[in-house]
Amino acid sequence: MTCSRRWPMAALALVAVVTLWRLALLAFDPPNLSFDEAQYWAWAQTIQLGYYSKPPMVAWAIAATTAVFGEGEGAVKLSSTLAHLVTALFLFALGRELVDRRVGAWAAAGWITLPAVSLSSLMITTDPFLLAAWAAALFFLVKAEKRGAGIHGWWVAFGLAFGLGLLSKYAMAFFLLGLAVWMVLQPEARRLLRGGGLWAGLALGVLIYAPNGIWNALNGFVSYAHTRDNANLHGDMFNFGKLAEFVGGQFGVAGPVMMAAIVFGLWLGLRRGADSRLKLLASFTVPVLAVMTVEAFLSRANANWTAPAFVAGVVLASAVLAQRAPRLLVASLVLHVVAMGGLYNLDAVRHGLGLTENSRLDPMKRIRGWDVVGERVSALMAEHPQARLLADERKVLATLIYYVHPHPFDAVKWNPSGRIHDHFDQTTELVAGAGEYIYVTENPNPPVTVLARFQEGRLLARIEDHLSGTYGRPLSVWWVSGFKGYGE
Repeated sequence: MTCSRRWPMAALALVAVVTLWRLALLAFDPPNLSFDEAQYWAWAQTIQLGYYSKPPMVAWAIAATTAVFGEGEGAVKLSSTLAHLVTALFLFALGRELVDRRVGAWAAAGWITLPAVSLSSLMITTDPFLLAAWAAALFFLVKAEKRGAGIHGWWVAFGLAFGLGLLSKYAMAFFLLGLAVWMVLQPEARRLLRGGGLWAGLALGVLIYAPNGIWNALNGFVSYAHTRDNANLHGDMFNFGKLAEFVGGQFGVAGPVMMAAIVFGLWLGLRRGADSRLKLLASFTVPVLAVMTVEAFLSRANANWTAPAFVAGVVLASAVLAQRAPRLLVASLVLHVVAMGGLYNLDAVRHGLGLTENSRLDPMKRIRGWDVVGERVSALMAEHPQARLLADERKVLATLIYYVHPHPFDAVKWNPSGRIHDHFDQTTELVAGAGEYIYVTENPNPPVTVLARFQEGRLLARIEDHLSGTYGRPLSVWWVSGFKGYGE
């Protein structure tokens, strides 16, 4: 067997093995849902063209997998693992198209073992679908550019991927910035502006996305407003500490060797006279990294907000190291596999280090125990079959709607201000009049202001099953009835 065939087969075998490993974890030992994941699952109960804070793809994906495999945590998270598999396959094709099979193989293997991907594959978020669409759009762009600027099938595929990316996460718009940077760095690429293919592809993408834009127009543009508010440019500016934390976080997201290789690749690709292939990959890597680094300095930025940069970045690093230092690629891969093994065997690692489940170092502390909380609240609601679930925090309400059985889809959020801050503010309303409620709150003191708005109320239980060391707050569960209205 020739070396040119051995590399792709080895890479695809690794991609398959890692994916099967993740599928087995989801089938037999899935982590609890976080409150964001529970909220996405709640969205999926009604198929819509948009939701409060995100476009609809994540809810559609959950609806599809749970319709086939049930509503267990693994089924809710399943499409995330599959989306990362799709991304790895597109990066294999992209690396092979731009350079050779060996680079494609390293890119696929590098992606499927990336630390952030190892974590993301066991979570359901908007990112996996964005990244799969981004990888597809970049691959189709390369194929289309080689075929020519006129309208043809590769531009249709590009437009389809671009539109699906916008339906996954609004960050897909950064792809346009990558296009602009590429055309600045590579004057030959500007010929695409004179043909109809690129414009037709972009128009198709906007057309595919249009239903969510219409939904936003009919719902006060809530998703756009939420995205704008996430930037948080009205708070304290110029945060050197947050900048340092953010930059350090990128080495955790991509791994230290891979991130260093990406930085080196950017230096090579952005130089005058650089290889055109490196220019292309650098163009779709640097804009997101630059924008989010500035955002971290001016306000704050989560480490995962740079995720689209690593699609082209992994191919860039693979191309650079495959030529100059292939042993570093091997070292990076081994390091990532070891880290993945530790992540997927947290209990064994924790016991080996002598840490308890209540340790502050427990990375699962935010989600542990909520299934038990759901059982406790389920029992209390069974004792009061006429009561509806009521909570004053999104994370509590979303998590309990999933973990309480039967699912309290008629649950209501306490919202005396009347302002819309989340999905439940937008879709639920507490109406004055007769009726019973099981009110669950993290308020450490008796919620006097809440109880005063009901005719009757009594404490049913305090729940601490979800606490982890010093993290988390106990839950108080109250029976209340006869809501008198929020008052003045």
